[in-house]
Amino acid sequence: MTTVIEERRIRRGQALPMKRKAALVRWGIILGLLLLLEVLTRAGAISPAIFVPPSEIIWRLFSIVPTPQFGRDAFVSLSTILVAFLIGLVAGIALGVFLWRVPTAGRVLEPFIVTGYAMPTLLFYPVLLALLGLNAGPIILIAATMALVPIALTTMVALNAVKPILHKLAKSVSASNRQYYLKVLLPAATPLIFPGVRLGFIYAVIGTIAMEFILAASGIGFRVGFYYRELQTADMWAYIMIVVILSVIVNGLLTAAERRIRRDML
Repeated sequence: MTTVIEERRIRRGQALPMKRKAALVRWGIILGLLLLLEVLTRAGAISPAIFVPPSEIIWRLFSIVPTPQFGRDAFVSLSTILVAFLIGLVAGIALGVFLWRVPTAGRVLEPFIVTGYAMPTLLFYPVLLALLGLNAGPIILIAATMALVPIALTTMVALNAVKPILHKLAKSVSASNRQYYLKVLLPAATPLIFPGVRLGFIYAVIGTIAMEFILAASGIGFRVGFYYRELQTADMWAYIMIVVILSVIVNGLLTAAERRIRRDML
């Protein structure tokens, strides 16, 4: 046991410098790209109607964030994303468990789910708008549906990948259904479900921002579309940068949680 722990520590120690080098390379690429864009925009090689110097975007970003308008837009978008993601998470896991528990249903429904995965759900927005009205309902429903599909598919795959010995172990100790799911299946399947959860969150963000861009009265996506139509390129890109920063932060948190879970499972 001690030897295994020591080997893991050695591997982690060897991997740490490589991770730092990779991080430095990534930051170098980002800074180099920003510098290149700064030079090209200042030289007039890129039209101001398309892109403005990154330094101006960053300055506008710091000017926008403290305003009450941004606070309202951020609250609307973040609450919509969170609600849609939670609905997609719960419904996706439940659907994945159902497809796993009823293999016939899984074989029949999986092609339809995969088709829905590839089909742009945004096309149904006019129909949902007519049914639910001009409110957050259609946006939440579309974003939740986009998040649901990858979570359901990865849940089904993860449960199918659980080792048979674990099922036999649960039966041998007469585990209840609750113990079977919470103590055996969930810990074993979580490392494989997590990539679908991360992808589901990304789709929830895409669905929310895209729908706000098309037709909404508030939100970060609405503000991007508003400044686009008003030809205020710097403000438009500042709001786009906010979306990118939000996505990177949440993706980093989910990645860290996934690594922790995988490490605990080993």
